[in-house]
Amino acid sequence: MINSLQRVSSTGAVRRVTPARQRGVGLIEVLLAVVLLSIGFLAAARMQIEGMNASQNSYSLSQAKFMVLDMSERMRANRVALTANRYDGVETRPGTSEPPCVSAGTACSPTERAQADIHAWSQLLHPSDDGTSPLLPSTPTIEAKGTVDLVDGVYEVTAVWAERVNGDSEQRSVSIRVVP
Repeated sequence: MINSLQRVSSTGAVRRVTPARQRGVGLIEVLLAVVLLSIGFLAAARMQIEGMNASQNSYSLSQAKFMVLDMSERMRANRVALTANRYDGVETRPGTSEPPCVSAGTACSPTERAQADIHAWSQLLHPSDDGTSPLLPSTPTIEAKGTVDLVDGVYEVTAVWAERVNGDSEQRSVSIRVVP
């Protein structure tokens, strides 16, 4: 194996010349660096997506807690309807309407006030005709809804919604108890 070249100078002397060592970056090194950077960017993108999902799920939980607390405070404020069980067996649904006393601006009876509370809660959980979107996410199999049930003399106010977990939709709920 020849490690050097022979070169004849202008004076006729034979001189050995060793080949120069490679300088710079080879194509394989560049390719390897691009692959490693791509893997790093993909990992960062995945972490960003996971962070956004966690943030959205936290937002939904916060909204559900606020909605349940709002409904429980409405019930406590309407003590006559609360003790008369006007809130028992309530489930939100789309297309509810306000009682006439609210739209007319007149005084509402406790029963009408309870109907107005249920209507307001339904408006938050179901898409309305004016195009506003509900505060909690739904899927075709998991509908966002609110329920109020009287169990052993204590009202249980619950909000249910759909949450994305590892690419699948799972049902989540939050509840609060209201003692009449």
